[in-house]
Amino acid sequence: MKLGMVVNSPSPHQVALLDAISELVDLKVVYAFDRNPARTWGRPITKADSDVLPWNCWCSLWTTKSWLKAQGRDVWVLGSIYTSVRTQVVAHAVSELGLPLYYLGEPPRPRSGPRGWLRDKMLQGVLKHCRGVIGTGVESARRYQKIIGERPAVSVPYYVPLDDWLALPVPQKRAPDSPTRFVTLAQFIHRKGLDVLIEACRGLPKEGWTLEVFGDGPERAKLQSRVDELGIPVKLHHPIPFARRTEAFKDKHCFVFPTRWDGWGMVIPEALAAGLPVITTVQAMSAHDFVSDGEVGWIGPAEDPQFLLDSMLKVINSPERSHAMSQAARNAVADYRPEVGARRLAEFIDRHTSELIR
Repeated sequence: MKLGMVVNSPSPHQVALLDAISELVDLKVVYAFDRNPARTWGRPITKADSDVLPWNCWCSLWTTKSWLKAQGRDVWVLGSIYTSVRTQVVAHAVSELGLPLYYLGEPPRPRSGPRGWLRDKMLQGVLKHCRGVIGTGVESARRYQKIIGERPAVSVPYYVPLDDWLALPVPQKRAPDSPTRFVTLAQFIHRKGLDVLIEACRGLPKEGWTLEVFGDGPERAKLQSRVDELGIPVKLHHPIPFARRTEAFKDKHCFVFPTRWDGWGMVIPEALAAGLPVITTVQAMSAHDFVSDGEVGWIGPAEDPQFLLDSMLKVINSPERSHAMSQAARNAVADYRPEVGARRLAEFIDRHTSELIR
Protein backbone atom coordinates (compact mmCIF):
# COMPACT_ATOMS: atom_id res chain seq x y z
CA MET A 1 0.00 0.00 0.00
CA LYS A 2 1.24 3.45 -0.93
CA LEU A 3 -0.04 5.73 1.81
CA GLY A 4 -0.02 9.51 1.83
CA MET A 5 -0.52 11.46 5.06
CA VAL A 6 -1.17 15.18 5.22
CA VAL A 7 -0.41 16.54 8.70
CA ASN A 8 -0.57 20.09 9.95
CA SER A 9 3.11 20.85 10.60
CA PRO A 10 6.22 19.14 11.99
CA SER A 11 5.53 18.08 15.58
CA PRO A 12 7.37 15.90 18.11
CA HIS A 13 3.99 14.35 18.96
CA GLN A 14 3.84 12.73 15.51
CA VAL A 15 7.41 11.79 14.59
CA ALA A 16 7.49 8.43 16.40
CA LEU A 17 4.15 7.32 14.92
CA LEU A 18 5.06 8.43 11.39
CA ASP A 19 8.41 6.66 11.63
CA ALA A 20 6.67 3.47 12.80
CA ILE A 21 4.11 3.65 9.98
CA SER A 22 6.94 4.02 7.46
CA GLU A 23 8.27 0.64 8.64
CA LEU A 24 5.00 -1.01 7.60
CA VAL A 25 3.96 0.73 4.37
CA ASP A 26 5.30 2.96 1.62
CA LEU A 27 4.63 6.31 3.33
CA LYS A 28 4.76 9.87 2.00
CA VAL A 29 4.24 12.61 4.60
CA VAL A 30 3.00 16.01 3.45
CA TYR A 31 3.12 18.97 5.83
CA ALA A 32 0.32 21.48 5.23
CA PHE A 33 2.50 24.14 6.91
CA ASP A 34 6.28 24.29 7.16
CA ARG A 35 6.22 24.91 10.93
CA ASN A 36 3.96 25.89 13.82
CA PRO A 37 4.92 29.42 14.94
CA ALA A 38 2.95 29.02 18.18
CA ARG A 39 5.27 26.24 19.39
CA THR A 40 8.90 26.31 20.49
CA TRP A 41 9.85 22.77 19.52
CA GLY A 42 11.37 23.73 16.15
CA ARG A 43 10.86 21.51 13.14
CA PRO A 44 11.13 17.81 14.07
CA ILE A 45 10.88 15.80 10.85
CA THR A 46 10.00 12.14 10.31
CA LYS A 47 12.49 9.80 8.67
CA ALA A 48 9.79 8.93 6.13
CA ASP A 49 9.79 10.64 2.74
CA SER A 50 8.28 14.07 3.38
CA ASP A 51 7.47 17.33 1.65
CA VAL A 52 5.62 20.58 2.29
CA LEU A 53 2.36 21.13 0.44
CA PRO A 54 3.00 23.73 -2.29
CA TRP A 55 0.88 26.74 -1.47
CA ASN A 56 0.74 30.38 -2.49
CA CYS A 57 -1.85 32.94 -3.49
CA TRP A 58 -2.22 31.26 -6.90
CA CYS A 59 -3.01 27.80 -5.53
CA SER A 60 -6.31 26.29 -6.55
CA LEU A 61 -8.18 23.02 -6.37
CA TRP A 62 -6.78 22.08 -9.78
CA THR A 63 -3.11 22.71 -8.89
CA THR A 64 -3.47 20.90 -5.55
CA LYS A 65 -5.16 17.95 -7.23
CA SER A 66 -2.40 17.75 -9.84
CA TRP A 67 0.32 17.83 -7.17
CA LEU A 68 -1.37 15.15 -5.06
CA LYS A 69 -1.89 12.94 -8.10
CA ALA A 70 1.82 13.17 -8.90
CA GLN A 71 2.63 11.63 -5.50
CA GLY A 72 1.28 8.27 -6.71
CA ARG A 73 -0.54 7.32 -3.51
CA ASP A 74 -3.25 4.64 -3.18
CA VAL A 75 -4.81 6.08 -0.02
CA TRP A 76 -4.65 9.41 1.80
CA VAL A 77 -4.98 10.26 5.48
CA LEU A 78 -5.79 13.88 6.20
CA GLY A 79 -4.54 15.02 9.60
CA SER A 80 -4.31 18.79 9.26
CA ILE A 81 -6.69 21.12 11.08
CA TYR A 82 -10.14 21.07 9.49
CA THR A 83 -10.67 24.84 9.79
CA SER A 84 -7.74 25.45 7.44
CA VAL A 85 -8.45 26.32 3.80
CA ARG A 86 -5.62 23.97 2.82
CA THR A 87 -7.34 21.06 4.56
CA GLN A 88 -10.63 21.82 2.83
CA VAL A 89 -8.92 22.00 -0.57
CA VAL A 90 -6.98 18.75 -0.02
CA ALA A 91 -10.17 16.92 1.00
CA HIS A 92 -11.93 18.06 -2.18
CA ALA A 93 -8.89 17.28 -4.33
CA VAL A 94 -8.48 13.71 -3.05
CA SER A 95 -12.22 13.15 -3.50
CA GLU A 96 -12.06 14.33 -7.12
CA LEU A 97 -9.13 11.99 -7.71
CA GLY A 98 -11.38 9.14 -6.60
CA LEU A 99 -8.95 7.97 -3.91
CA PRO A 100 -9.91 6.67 -0.45
CA LEU A 101 -9.53 9.35 2.23
CA TYR A 102 -9.54 9.07 6.04
CA TYR A 103 -9.56 11.91 8.52
CA LEU A 104 -7.15 11.83 11.48
CA GLY A 105 -7.58 14.26 14.33
CA GLU A 106 -8.53 15.37 17.79
CA PRO A 107 -12.25 15.64 18.52
CA PRO A 108 -13.87 18.98 17.75
CA ARG A 109 -14.10 21.20 20.81
CA PRO A 110 -17.75 21.76 21.76
CA ARG A 111 -18.75 25.32 20.92
CA SER A 112 -21.99 27.25 20.66
CA GLY A 113 -23.21 30.25 18.71
CA PRO A 114 -22.20 31.34 15.20
CA ARG A 115 -18.59 30.27 15.68
CA GLY A 116 -19.61 26.77 16.67
CA TRP A 117 -22.02 26.54 13.74
CA LEU A 118 -19.30 27.61 11.28
CA ARG A 119 -16.74 25.15 12.65
CA ASP A 120 -19.27 22.32 12.49
CA LYS A 121 -19.93 23.14 8.84
CA MET A 122 -16.21 23.13 8.08
CA LEU A 123 -15.76 19.77 9.81
CA GLN A 124 -18.65 18.29 7.87
CA GLY A 125 -17.11 19.73 4.70
CA VAL A 126 -14.08 17.52 5.30
CA LEU A 127 -15.78 14.44 6.73
CA LYS A 128 -18.19 14.08 3.82
CA HIS A 129 -15.22 13.08 1.66
CA CYS A 130 -13.86 10.53 4.16
CA ARG A 131 -14.48 6.79 4.41
CA GLY A 132 -13.74 6.84 8.14
CA VAL A 133 -11.93 8.58 10.98
CA ILE A 134 -8.77 7.87 12.95
CA GLY A 135 -9.30 9.57 16.30
CA THR A 136 -6.37 10.61 18.48
CA GLY A 137 -7.38 8.47 21.45
CA VAL A 138 -10.37 6.42 22.55
CA GLU A 139 -12.54 9.41 23.46
CA SER A 140 -11.79 11.11 20.15
CA ALA A 141 -12.78 7.96 18.25
CA ARG A 142 -15.97 7.66 20.32
CA ARG A 143 -16.99 11.25 19.63
CA TYR A 144 -16.27 10.98 15.92
CA GLN A 145 -18.23 7.74 15.73
CA LYS A 146 -21.29 9.65 16.90
CA ILE A 147 -20.72 12.21 14.14
CA ILE A 148 -20.04 9.87 11.21
CA GLY A 149 -22.62 7.20 12.02
CA GLU A 150 -22.02 3.86 10.32
CA ARG A 151 -18.65 4.74 8.83
CA PRO A 152 -15.73 3.20 10.78
CA ALA A 153 -13.60 4.92 13.42
CA VAL A 154 -10.50 3.78 15.28
CA SER A 155 -8.27 5.14 18.05
CA VAL A 156 -4.61 5.94 17.30
CA PRO A 157 -3.19 8.45 19.80
CA TYR A 158 -0.25 10.79 19.51
CA TYR A 159 3.06 9.32 20.62
CA VAL A 160 6.27 10.68 22.08
CA PRO A 161 9.14 8.53 23.33
CA LEU A 162 8.81 8.31 27.12
CA ASP A 163 12.31 6.98 27.83
CA ASP A 164 13.45 10.18 29.58
CA TRP A 165 10.43 10.10 31.93
CA LEU A 166 10.77 6.39 32.59
CA ALA A 167 14.41 6.99 33.54
CA LEU A 168 13.39 9.30 36.39
CA PRO A 169 13.42 7.68 39.86
CA VAL A 170 10.00 6.54 41.04
CA PRO A 171 8.85 9.03 43.71
CA GLN A 172 9.81 7.83 47.17
CA LYS A 173 7.25 7.44 49.90
CA ARG A 174 6.85 10.85 51.48
CA ALA A 175 8.22 11.32 54.98
CA PRO A 176 5.69 12.60 57.55
CA ASP A 177 7.48 15.94 57.93
CA SER A 178 8.05 16.61 54.21
CA PRO A 179 5.62 18.53 51.97
CA THR A 180 3.55 17.02 49.19
CA ARG A 181 4.91 18.48 45.96
CA PHE A 182 2.32 19.01 43.22
CA VAL A 183 3.25 20.14 39.71
CA THR A 184 1.60 21.13 36.45
CA LEU A 185 2.73 22.31 33.01
CA ALA A 186 0.33 24.42 30.97
CA GLN A 187 -0.09 27.59 28.98
CA PHE A 188 -1.36 30.45 31.11
CA ILE A 189 -4.63 30.75 29.23
CA HIS A 190 -8.27 30.37 30.28
CA ARG A 191 -8.70 27.00 28.56
CA LYS A 192 -6.11 25.34 30.80
CA GLY A 193 -8.10 25.96 33.99
CA LEU A 194 -5.23 27.19 36.16
CA ASP A 195 -7.56 29.71 37.79
CA VAL A 196 -9.75 26.81 38.94
CA LEU A 197 -6.71 25.03 40.37
CA ILE A 198 -5.63 28.10 42.34
CA GLU A 199 -9.14 28.46 43.78
CA ALA A 200 -9.03 24.78 44.79
CA CYS A 201 -5.77 25.42 46.65
CA ARG A 202 -7.58 27.85 48.94
CA GLY A 203 -9.04 24.87 50.78
CA LEU A 204 -5.75 23.04 51.34
CA PRO A 205 -3.91 23.22 54.68
CA LYS A 206 -1.74 26.29 55.11
CA GLU A 207 1.38 24.10 55.25
CA GLY A 208 2.54 20.67 54.12
CA TRP A 209 2.27 21.09 50.37
CA THR A 210 3.60 23.08 47.40
CA LEU A 211 2.47 23.56 43.82
CA GLU A 212 4.85 24.45 40.98
CA VAL A 213 3.33 25.69 37.74
CA PHE A 214 5.48 25.80 34.59
CA GLY A 215 4.26 27.84 31.63
CA ASP A 216 3.50 31.28 30.30
CA GLY A 217 0.75 33.23 28.65
CA PRO A 218 -1.55 36.24 28.87
CA GLU A 219 -3.05 35.23 32.25
CA ARG A 220 0.27 35.22 34.13
CA ALA A 221 -0.26 38.55 35.89
CA LYS A 222 -3.83 37.68 36.86
CA LEU A 223 -2.82 34.27 38.23
CA GLN A 224 0.15 35.69 40.13
CA SER A 225 -2.03 38.39 41.67
CA ARG A 226 -4.49 35.77 42.92
CA VAL A 227 -1.69 33.62 44.37
CA ASP A 228 -0.27 36.64 46.19
CA GLU A 229 -3.71 37.61 47.47
CA LEU A 230 -4.35 34.13 48.89
CA GLY A 231 -0.84 33.74 50.31
CA ILE A 232 -0.61 30.10 49.23
CA PRO A 233 2.61 28.12 48.43
CA VAL A 234 2.17 28.22 44.66
CA LYS A 235 5.14 29.13 42.45
CA LEU A 236 4.62 30.27 38.85
CA HIS A 237 7.70 29.38 36.81
CA HIS A 238 8.54 30.32 33.25
CA PRO A 239 8.45 27.47 30.73
CA ILE A 240 11.23 24.90 30.67
CA PRO A 241 12.76 24.41 27.19
CA PHE A 242 10.94 21.61 25.40
CA ALA A 243 13.95 19.28 25.32
CA ARG A 244 14.43 19.63 29.11
CA ARG A 245 10.84 19.43 30.31
CA THR A 246 11.44 16.21 32.27
CA GLU A 247 13.09 18.46 34.87
CA ALA A 248 9.66 19.74 35.93
CA PHE A 249 8.54 16.22 36.93
CA LYS A 250 11.59 15.32 39.01
CA ASP A 251 11.13 14.97 42.79
CA LYS A 252 7.38 15.61 42.61
CA HIS A 253 4.54 13.53 44.07
CA CYS A 254 1.50 14.29 41.91
CA PHE A 255 0.62 15.96 38.60
CA VAL A 256 -2.51 18.14 38.37
CA PHE A 257 -4.03 19.04 35.00
CA PRO A 258 -7.22 21.11 35.51
CA THR A 259 -7.93 21.77 31.84
CA ARG A 260 -11.26 23.01 30.53
CA TRP A 261 -10.41 21.41 27.18
CA ASP A 262 -7.47 19.55 25.66
CA GLY A 263 -7.85 17.63 22.41
CA TRP A 264 -5.15 15.28 23.68
CA GLY A 265 -2.88 16.40 26.57
CA MET A 266 0.57 14.86 26.12
CA VAL A 267 1.60 15.84 29.65
CA ILE A 268 -0.65 13.10 31.07
CA PRO A 269 1.25 10.08 29.67
CA GLU A 270 4.50 11.94 30.40
CA ALA A 271 3.52 12.40 34.05
CA LEU A 272 2.42 8.78 34.39
CA ALA A 273 5.73 7.60 32.90
CA ALA A 274 7.49 9.70 35.55
CA GLY A 275 5.56 7.74 38.18
CA LEU A 276 3.24 10.58 39.17
CA PRO A 277 -0.44 10.00 39.93
CA VAL A 278 -2.55 12.36 37.81
CA ILE A 279 -5.49 14.52 38.84
CA THR A 280 -7.31 15.77 35.76
CA THR A 281 -10.68 16.41 34.13
CA VAL A 282 -12.87 14.56 31.66
CA GLN A 283 -12.05 17.33 29.16
CA ALA A 284 -8.46 16.08 28.84
CA MET A 285 -8.87 13.56 26.04
CA SER A 286 -5.72 11.56 26.86
CA ALA A 287 -7.07 10.91 30.36
CA HIS A 288 -9.63 8.52 28.86
CA ASP A 289 -6.78 6.36 27.53
CA PHE A 290 -4.67 6.23 30.68
CA VAL A 291 -6.28 7.44 33.92
CA SER A 292 -8.25 4.76 35.75
CA ASP A 293 -10.08 6.71 38.42
CA GLY A 294 -8.75 5.84 41.87
CA GLU A 295 -5.98 3.60 40.51
CA VAL A 296 -3.43 5.94 38.90
CA GLY A 297 -5.13 9.19 39.83
CA TRP A 298 -8.51 10.85 39.67
CA ILE A 299 -10.59 12.14 36.77
CA GLY A 300 -13.55 14.45 37.31
CA PRO A 301 -15.53 17.39 35.94
CA ALA A 302 -13.88 20.50 34.57
CA GLU A 303 -14.31 23.88 36.28
CA ASP A 304 -14.88 22.13 39.62
CA PRO A 305 -12.47 23.35 42.32
CA GLN A 306 -14.07 21.03 44.88
CA PHE A 307 -13.13 17.96 42.83
CA LEU A 308 -9.53 19.19 42.56
CA LEU A 309 -9.41 20.01 46.28
CA ASP A 310 -10.80 16.62 47.34
CA SER A 311 -8.34 14.78 45.08
CA MET A 312 -5.34 16.79 46.26
CA LEU A 313 -6.31 16.15 49.88
CA LYS A 314 -6.31 12.40 49.17
CA VAL A 315 -2.70 12.69 48.01
CA ILE A 316 -1.70 14.79 51.02
CA ASN A 317 -3.49 12.64 53.59
CA SER A 318 -2.62 9.21 52.15
CA PRO A 319 1.12 9.02 51.37
CA GLU A 320 0.97 5.21 51.30
CA ARG A 321 -1.76 5.21 48.68
CA SER A 322 -0.12 7.83 46.48
CA HIS A 323 3.18 5.93 46.67
CA ALA A 324 1.44 2.72 45.53
CA MET A 325 -0.09 4.68 42.66
CA SER A 326 3.38 5.63 41.39
CA GLN A 327 4.19 2.16 40.06
CA ALA A 328 0.64 1.74 38.79
CA ALA A 329 1.11 5.01 36.92
CA ARG A 330 4.07 3.61 35.01
CA ASN A 331 2.18 0.40 34.27
CA ALA A 332 -0.61 2.49 32.73
CA VAL A 333 1.69 3.53 29.87
CA ALA A 334 3.41 0.15 29.42
CA ASP A 335 1.70 -0.48 26.06
CA TYR A 336 1.99 3.11 24.89
CA ARG A 337 4.29 2.44 21.94
CA PRO A 338 4.22 3.94 18.44
CA GLU A 339 4.52 0.56 16.73
CA VAL A 340 1.20 -0.45 18.33
CA GLY A 341 -0.54 2.62 16.92
CA ALA A 342 1.14 2.24 13.53
CA ARG A 343 -0.03 -1.35 13.20
CA ARG A 344 -3.57 -0.41 14.25
CA LEU A 345 -3.70 2.41 11.69
CA ALA A 346 -2.33 0.28 8.85
CA GLU A 347 -4.69 -2.61 9.61
CA PHE A 348 -7.67 -0.25 9.85
CA ILE A 349 -6.97 1.29 6.45
CA ASP A 350 -6.22 -2.07 4.84
CA ARG A 351 -9.42 -3.58 6.22
CA HIS A 352 -11.62 -0.83 4.82
CA THR A 353 -9.91 -0.11 1.50
CA SER A 354 -8.17 -3.32 0.40
CA GLU A 355 -10.85 -4.05 -2.19
CA LEU A 356 -10.18 -0.66 -3.81
CA ILE A 357 -6.40 -0.81 -4.18
CA ARG A 358 -5.71 -4.42 -5.17
